[in-house]
Amino acid sequence: MSGGPRDRWQLTAAHLRALSLAAVLSLAALLLQRLDVVVLAVPFVAVAAWGALTRPTGLPSTRIAFSRLQVPEGRNGHLTATVGPVEHQDSVAMSVSSSPYVRLRPDHGTRVRLVGQDSEVDTGVAVVADRWGTRQAGPALVAGASPWGAFRWGPVPLPAQPFTAVPQASRFDSSAPAPHPRGIVGLHRSDRRGDGSEFATIRPFQWGDRLKRIHWPRSLRTGELHVTTTHADQDTHVAVVLDAHYDLGRSEGLSGRPSSLDLSVRAAAAVAEHFLQQGDRVSLRVLSRRTPTTVRVGTGRRHFLRILQALATVQPGPREENDPRRLRTGMRAGTLVVMVSALASQDAVLQAAVVSRSGLPVVIVDTLAEQTHPRFDDAVAELAWRIRMLERDQEIRRVQGLGVPVVPWRGPGSLDAVLRQLTRRPAGGAA
Repeated sequence: MSGGPRDRWQLTAAHLRALSLAAVLSLAALLLQRLDVVVLAVPFVAVAAWGALTRPTGLPSTRIAFSRLQVPEGRNGHLTATVGPVEHQDSVAMSVSSSPYVRLRPDHGTRVRLVGQDSEVDTGVAVVADRWGTRQAGPALVAGASPWGAFRWGPVPLPAQPFTAVPQASRFDSSAPAPHPRGIVGLHRSDRRGDGSEFATIRPFQWGDRLKRIHWPRSLRTGELHVTTTHADQDTHVAVVLDAHYDLGRSEGLSGRPSSLDLSVRAAAAVAEHFLQQGDRVSLRVLSRRTPTTVRVGTGRRHFLRILQALATVQPGPREENDPRRLRTGMRAGTLVVMVSALASQDAVLQAAVVSRSGLPVVIVDTLAEQTHPRFDDAVAELAWRIRMLERDQEIRRVQGLGVPVVPWRGPGSLDAVLRQLTRRPAGGAA
């Protein structure tokens, strides 16, 4: 250590007061020869002597760690400082400074722990991620004290610990099936017969039919064996496209007003989670100049965690490159494209229109809600915003005229009516 004031045990003001009072009262009792003054001096003399005799000699080791590398939005991790044992060390205090979109529990971010003999002591603060993204817990200060607060060590600065806050999926559910499933497994009803859970019809028994499929009431009534048939269960590829060109509005965290990108990220997470729980294959494409992320198609819980990790790194960045081949890569026939967008970028609208014209079913989820509208103090800026909203309405009508439905995001049931309409359409070709 460097030998600075933080790297040694320093005399505290409390111990200095005890020494001063002990000396003054002892001198007064001697000069005045009064026993009552001696009685008043005894506690201060005892405390001063006790504090001086228990002065620690060594310096404790310190380290800091965060409990989790990934924290779900709205959940908490623990920032813990570990202080090594030193003889006569009585207590350890830790204070954590706040950072953007991070809340501390307790709110003041300070903890004090008593130290046991010959053992390390852990003191920690709960850190709550109030918004998705790359966050940090800390930095922190840690200090120690000897008995009666006579000597103090520190405060020693400890570095901030970075972590990733993954978005919290919005509440979403859909009872409508995905249109035109093409896979061989899943929960969607197929047009062909096969092993599944949904009843199709009853037909005469054929060689190769399973005995458990025999329909005994019909068989006994007709005198011939009949079996039940079911529709095969299939999956589909759901391509979630997140428009991250712009972030409109000011985010106030999970408990406050959301920005448009907040709603988009949480809606994309909800859509991905819903279809993955149905056994479908889901991919993710982020339209952004700063973070053009792609997560390949996959299934299962671990794939959902990969999607959350990708969504947590999204940063807004306009990218007005109108290349129609950029979005269609890897999307084959039967792929359902769900674009989550505030529709503030013409590029996102153009991409949706191009993919729809190639024959794939496309749904645009509009996340520009009333609470995400930016606030302006300038009348000129307010007028410009209104003009842009009029242009946006015209762009939406154009893309709807091409057969692309635009659905406002309202949580559960947002996509039911649209998915049922798309199911009635004939399946499109590959993109």
